[in-house]
Amino acid sequence: MLISLQDTGRAGLRHWGVPASGALDWLAHSLASRVVGNSAELASLEMTGAGARLHFSELTIIALVGADFGAELDDQPIALGRALLVRPNSELTFSQRRSGARCYLAIAGGFNIAPQLGSQSCLLGAPWSGHLAQPLRIGDQLSYNQPDLTIAGRGLDTMSIDSSQSPIRYLPNRNLNGSIQRHFQAETWCISSKSNRMGYRCEGQALAAPANRVRSFGVVPGTIQLPPDGQPIVLLADAQTTGGYPVLGVVIRADLPKLAQHLPSEYLQFQPIGLTLAERAFAEQLNLLKANFEPEPDFMVAPI
Repeated sequence: MLISLQDTGRAGLRHWGVPASGALDWLAHSLASRVVGNSAELASLEMTGAGARLHFSELTIIALVGADFGAELDDQPIALGRALLVRPNSELTFSQRRSGARCYLAIAGGFNIAPQLGSQSCLLGAPWSGHLAQPLRIGDQLSYNQPDLTIAGRGLDTMSIDSSQSPIRYLPNRNLNGSIQRHFQAETWCISSKSNRMGYRCEGQALAAPANRVRSFGVVPGTIQLPPDGQPIVLLADAQTTGGYPVLGVVIRADLPKLAQHLPSEYLQFQPIGLTLAERAFAEQLNLLKANFEPEPDFMVAPI
């Protein structure tokens, strides 16, 4: 459905109107990267909804983390979260989607592609050419760097890839009418087919959007906007940097990976949470990353 190069994104450029981009499931990308010995600042392939047929012309090592699309290497099933030796002329295929929405393929040494504005992340429709402005197509070729063969067989001790239907936690805007918040929390929202990497459009019983106009202000991935039609929009990594709609709240960073593991036509519910618990949930994810790798790496996560 959509395959693109994604890393931790473009930090520090939002004041120039440049979206962060980067992996929607930053946790899966970071885990895949570290399995093959990469910094998370090196891009992986973000595969959405299904996999592809990938031909490897040279020896390398790969790891897959995230959604389970039934991966097979030369027709043999392979496990997620393992550093796998790939021999020349091997093919990686995917049989069926079993769980989740996005799977990340990291390759040892990284892809040999020049960054744009300090990142190897694809920003769809960006004003530059090549794979960092458009998704991969049939017949595209990517070169990759030489791997460190000693990492073959390395794997994760634990993985936390959550595609469950449990509520998405968010920090509510306390200045918004309480009845609107209660309606938002009680409703089960369907992700619209009009959704993309800029944001998930949610469909359900319309909320009573405030009549007063709002001046444009800065927004970040996870911001939940309330447009006049009363159907919320949850902004994602490729979203614009400012917005003028009222805001219901912001999805906590720890739940952005879970949000990313849902596809259009699937359902979401939202649960309010306090700042202290939100910070604790994020700290637990960072501890998960640290627990898998010794010595402790200097992890990078998706920027705001």
